[in-house]
Amino acid sequence: MERTILAISGGGFSVEDHAFIDDYLLKIPRNQEPLKIAFLATASHDAEGYIDAFYTAFKSEQPSHITIQDLESPSIQDVVNSLDILYVGGGDTKFMLDVWKKTGFDYVLRNAYENGVILAGISAGAMCWFETCYSENDVEEYEEFPGLGLLKGSFCPHYNNEKRRNAFNEWASSQNINPLFTLEDNENLHFINEKLVAKITT
Repeated sequence: MERTILAISGGGFSVEDHAFIDDYLLKIPRNQEPLKIAFLATASHDAEGYIDAFYTAFKSEQPSHITIQDLESPSIQDVVNSLDILYVGGGDTKFMLDVWKKTGFDYVLRNAYENGVILAGISAGAMCWFETCYSENDVEEYEEFPGLGLLKGSFCPHYNNEKRRNAFNEWASSQNINPLFTLEDNENLHFINEKLVAKITT
């Protein structure tokens, strides 16, 4: 079973109409019309406006969303495994990962990934797939914490932001982490079976 992750640094449906990277994502599994794509807005605490923007952007598909409350549903594994694509939104990466681990949803994601569900995400939703994360916490201080480890190394989105770039570079210089991916907002990575197959610049 082919395993796919699309790591999106910035842009996408939340800031662009008809974003190229979203069209690229939809073409990955395009073998049927329409695709079953669900949005996971855990990192933004299920922000309603963010969820509404997702439905607008993917209205031609079969869009749905999964709330924090849904994560503990007895049927959540079946729900996620039935998808073509699971799209993870941006926000507070550590909060999101803590919620997933507390509810056991991290195992749901691993199972879905192994079963061929395409995992896509922007910012926090891109960083989370890697072994090690370095990002802001809820008091705007940068800290290191473990990601899901589906992909090796670490990923820094929004590398064009000076504060983030400087913080990440200082941290990375004292680490023995490989590979390190630093992406500006118009850069994105496509992995198949844990191997980087394309860097998409929009």
